[in-house]
Formats: sequence, C-alpha cells, structure tokens
Amino acid sequence: MPLKSILAAFSGDPHSCTALQLALQLQRRHGAYLTGVVWHGRMPLETRHRAFLGRTVADMLANREDEAARIIRADFEARVAAGGDPQAASFIDLHEMEDLSLPQRARAYDLVVMSRHAAEVGREHAEVRPDVMALRSGRPIIAVPDAYDGQLPEHMLLAWDGKRAAARALGDMLHVLGGVRKVTVLTIAATPEPAPEAGDDVVGLLHRHGLEASRIYRTAPRGRTTRAILDACGDTGADMLVMGAYEHSKFTEDLWGGVTRDILADARLPVLMSH
Repeated sequence: MPLKSILAAFSGDPHSCTALQLALQLQRRHGAYLTGVVWHGRMPLETRHRAFLGRTVADMLANREDEAARIIRADFEARVAAGGDPQAASFIDLHEMEDLSLPQRARAYDLVVMSRHAAEVGREHAEVRPDVMALRSGRPIIAVPDAYDGQLPEHMLLAWDGKRAAARALGDMLHVLGGVRKVTVLTIAATPEPAPEAGDDVVGLLHRHGLEASRIYRTAPRGRTTRAILDACGDTGADMLVMGAYEHSKFTEDLWGGVTRDILADARLPVLMSH
C-alpha cells in the first residue's frame, strides 16, 4: 500500500520542526497529502484548580491557547509553502479534553510523524509520547530526533525478535515507506537461530521485495538491550531504526525501565515503531 496520507504532530518548537522536515520529504517523495496537527489538553492550572477559577480566568486561558494554536498554524503553513506542496496540505487544531483524541484521529492516516518531545517546558499539557501514540492509535509512528538532518532514510535496521509487534513494524516498513534500499535485520540473542529453509525467513521476505538484506546477531547483558540496538545502528550505518512498540506496566517501567522508552530517549536517528 503506497503512502498517501501523513499526519505530522507540530507544536512550533524546534523539536517538532525537525519532524516536519521529514514529513515534508515524505510528502514530496510519495505525492502524499500532509496534515499538520496541534493537540492540547487542559493546562495544569485548569486541571488542578478548575473549581476555583472564575469564568473570566477560564476564558482568558482558553483564548491564550487559541492564539498559540493560530501562531503554530501560521508557522506550519509557512514551512509547507517553503518546502512542500501547500495544495496537498492542511492543518487541524485538536483542542479536545479526551486523552485519546490525537491517537483516535491518527487512525485515519497511513503514518504519523512526530518528535520525541511533543512540547517545550511549560507546555507539557500538549505532549503526547510517540510510544503511547503507537500503542493507542494502531498506526505506524516515526519518532524524529532533535538533530535530524532532513535526509530521507534508505538503510533500515530492523530490531527483530520474531514477535507480533516486530512483524507489524516490518509490514509497515514494507508497505508504507517506499524508497527503502537496504535492511539489516538485528536479533539480540545469545546464540543464532537454527538456519531456516532456504528463503523461509525474514531476510528471504525482504529479498522477495527486491531489497538488499542481511542478518546480524548481537548479545546484550541484562539491561543493555537498548545500547546493543543503538550500537548496531551505528556500526552498520543505518539511518532509521524499525521496531515494535511494547507495552509494559507503569510499575515495571519505573522499576526496570523499558526498551521502547529508552530507545526514544537515546536514539540519534529516526525510529519507526508499530504495535
């Protein structure tokens, strides 16, 4: 399925501007329609002290948010005019109070592009994490690092454990992202898997899609999986990481950390994740 509809989370801060650069590149490559979106829930002041706020104060806070959204919209439109196709772009302001409003909207798009940081300090009420978007929207997400240079990725490193989320990420990479030239399949394991029947594995599938593909194995001490994956990205020269997004309980992540969360915190290349 070709890429025809992109949703770009855009809040106007420097982080989301790098994500928009990638979204514009994808728009041009695929002739896709690009929709920018700014989402903001209740401000902390409104959430914590709603019962004590007068109508005047509440209206003032709402007006300030509306004005901020208008400025963000104008910034988005200017960037699209400079580097994309304004005739195939639009902007929406999701000022809704439901936590799932943005993931729900994302389900109607082929791909979501967003920064690792959806908001600057002081605008945390407008922040949605990429891993949460992947888990709740059911759509592939590209999380773009702050220092993204604007080049479209061609060499993917696929973090492959054979599970459902990784298979979903592989399918999204093949069917949504055209222009992939090379894929390195990385498995973190103490010993390589038994050799499959000829062509009957993930590398064989990639070859059938006409891609240059190879497989590597790495070991990782307990708690070092993230480092092993990111080191492999650097060693192979990959310019995008493709992985499944995994859901853990809040208690487990607080106690042990989570690979998905840590990848988003430390990766210096775009990350395509699916769940």
